[in-house]
This record gives sequence, structure tokens and C-alpha cells, in this order.
Amino acid sequence: MSGTRPDVARTPTRGYLSGSARVTSPGGRSLHHRWPVAIVTLLALLATACSSDGEPAVQTAEVVSAEVVQTVAAPARLEPRERRAVTATVPGVVARLLVGDGDEVAAGEPVVRLESGSVDLAIAQAGAAVDAAGALTGVSLTPDLSPLVGSVRAQLEATLEPLIAALSRQAREVGDPVLRERALAGVAQLVNRYQDTRSQLLAAEQQARGATASASAAQRQVAQAQQDQAELALQAARGQQDGLELVAPIGGTVELGRADGGLPDLGGGGAGLDGLLGGGGGSSPGPLAEGALVVPGQVLFTVYDLGGFHARATVDEIDVVLVEAGQRATVLVDAFPDLEVPGVVRRVAIAPDTSTTGGVIYPVEVQLTGVPDGLDLRVGLTASVEIVVATVDSDRVVPSAALRRRDSGEVVLVVRDGTVRVVPVEVQAIGEDTAAVVGDVEAGERVVIAGAERLDDGDPLP
Repeated sequence: MSGTRPDVARTPTRGYLSGSARVTSPGGRSLHHRWPVAIVTLLALLATACSSDGEPAVQTAEVVSAEVVQTVAAPARLEPRERRAVTATVPGVVARLLVGDGDEVAAGEPVVRLESGSVDLAIAQAGAAVDAAGALTGVSLTPDLSPLVGSVRAQLEATLEPLIAALSRQAREVGDPVLRERALAGVAQLVNRYQDTRSQLLAAEQQARGATASASAAQRQVAQAQQDQAELALQAARGQQDGLELVAPIGGTVELGRADGGLPDLGGGGAGLDGLLGGGGGSSPGPLAEGALVVPGQVLFTVYDLGGFHARATVDEIDVVLVEAGQRATVLVDAFPDLEVPGVVRRVAIAPDTSTTGGVIYPVEVQLTGVPDGLDLRVGLTASVEIVVATVDSDRVVPSAALRRRDSGEVVLVVRDGTVRVVPVEVQAIGEDTAAVVGDVEAGERVVIAGAERLDDGDPLP
């Protein structure tokens, strides 16, 4: 016998990869096994030979016609059709719980009513700011000096104009021509100075009036802006008041949250010591109850739509490239070990998550499509999913143990006339124990499934 060849047995799965096969028995019946551990028994009448020196035995199996189903398996948890958490937007105290834990509610139905002294205080402060800003819009803070300048101008006109007229008459009555000319020239100079002064006063009067008008307009704009801001603050405060009654965002089952255990409402919600101790406050949070303190961002209740479930699976990065929406799946719920629930892939996440061991995983949503009536499914139940990623009906199905990896790629060792022949193949689909291949191999032939490490092309079968 020729020397052994250092080929390595091919591992039939990657990650969580698994599969099953439907095998046609000699009598023509179709036998389908979910966990095809017994397929080797159905496929082959194993031939075993042991060498005289105690080397590993050589085993063979028959090539058959069968359907190979390749699946990807992944751990999962059950999730409801929808869940919506409702959080507090303002600090306060639970004034009233309008529904109980586990009650059914309709979308828009009130669930929790809060009281908040801080909201009341904010409304009062915002209302006072609106009133103060409104009062400023009608008040001018810049004095108007134009009436004072106008009064000076009027006094100047009343005094100088009669004086100029009298001096002009007297100058014209002077008998000496030379003195008359001098007197008239002096009157003319006085008239010019009067007119210049009057013009300056008129300009100053107009300027004062314009400056006052501009300043008043600017002040009115500022006051109006302040009033607008105050009104917006009042609207926001009233919006917080609207947030004191929290309603169900969807229809479903209510689960009340936990009391926060934070500091008391400094705005004057009226919790007092009873609220801190009996209402779930303090250092030991308890169930949400009337009188409990709440803080912004605290989850007060969650509504679950339990009318349908899906499994949220986490698929390894190696296998996720085979998974796509629309593929059939089977969901196995740990709490019901004998139950197989059919499903369909609805969504494959684009962005990955990181597993607890640091690996890359992708969330995959599998919708449950055949839940039996009366089955008590719960949110968060652990499960596993098996997603069908390939189905091949082939007349060249070999045990996956027959696949060998050699330099040229995948091969099988076919027994022909008692001689081993190395035949290259291409794997179409690989199940748990079988694989559909393409290559120079036919149904009915036998392939080596164990002891291939001692065999090479042309070796006689031991």
C-alpha cells in the first residue's frame, strides 16, 4: 500500500451551521429526520476493514439521492409584537394609578396621573413674566426733548421778530444817508443771525423728535420680544402640565415600573415623608405606587402587545451572509422542548452587535407564524432558531464525513473495482450529516467516510 497522504478531514459546519436531509429509502418511501444522526445508518451498509498492524479501520458509505437542507442555527429570545415604555417628562409625585399591573389598556387610555409643584411654580413664574413684558410694550423710556427746543425757538421768534421790525423802521427813518445805510446794514446782519439761529433750532427740534421716535421703536421691539419669549415659556410650562397625565401609546398589557427612590420634589409636590418611605422612595425602590416620587426619564410603565411574538436571534458573522428576509425557519423554545414553531425571517440587522465573548453577531428577527392556540408564551423566553438557507434535491448526496480538503479543493474518495479514486467535487449544500455535491460521482457508488488518511488515488481498498 502506498504511503499515507496528510489530508485533513473537513469540518461539515461553520459557526452554528446545521442541516437535515430527506432520504429516499430502497422501498421508495421518503424518510425525513430533524436531527439526522441516523442518516449514516440509513444511507450505508458500512464496510469495515482493519489492518494487521492495528491502523484505523476504513469505512465506506453509499452515494444516494436525497434532499439536503442546509440551516443556520442561532440562540434567540422571544419578543412581543411591540413594546413601548413611557417615561416621566417632569419631576413629581404619582397622584393616581388609573390601571393596575397586568391590566389591558387601549391606545390613548390614561394610565398614570402625576402632581408636580415645580410645574405649578413654572406656570406661575411664566405668567408673571408675560404680564411684566406686556406692561413694558406701552412705555417709552427715552424722554422727548423736541418740545423744549420748540419752546426756545418760539420765544426767540416772539422776541426778535418784533425787535427786528422796529429797528428796520427806525433805520429807514434816519435822515443822513450814510448813517441810514449803516443802520440798515446792521439790521440785515441781525436778520441773518436770527434766521441762522432759528434754522438751527428747527433742525435740533426735528432731530430730537426723530431720536425719540427711533429709541421708542427699538424699545417697543425689545419689549415685544421679551413678551414673546415669556409667552413661549408659559406655553412650555403648560405643556409640562399636559405631561402630568400619561397615556398608553399602544393597546396591550400594562406592566408598571419601579419607584425611583430619588430626592423629593423640591417644587412642592406634597410627597413628604410618607412619599419617601411608603411610596417607593428612599434607598430601596419598590413597585410604582400612589405617592411615589418620579424624576424625568424614569420609566413609569411599559405596554406590551402580546398579540404576536418573534424570536430575536443573534447570528454569527460567518453565517449571517447566508441569511436573508423571507427564509423559512423553525423556532425551538426551551420551555417547550417537544414543540417546533414555524417561522419566517422578517429582518436582518445592518449593523452588528458584540457578543459577551467579544465576537461579532447580527440580530435577526424571526416572526413566529404557527403558534398553537393556548400556548403560554412569555417575553424573554430563551429559544433557538434554525433558518433554512439552502435546499437542494440531488442524486449525488454523500455523508459529510466523506468530504476531504486537499490542495485542489474538496474531494471524495470513491471506491471503484476495489480501488480508491480521488474525485474533485463542488459542495452545493451541506446538512448536519450529509452534503449534496457536483462531480464525477453517481448514486449507488461507495465513498470512504473513515480511514481516508491512509489512502491515496489508485490505492486498493484494504
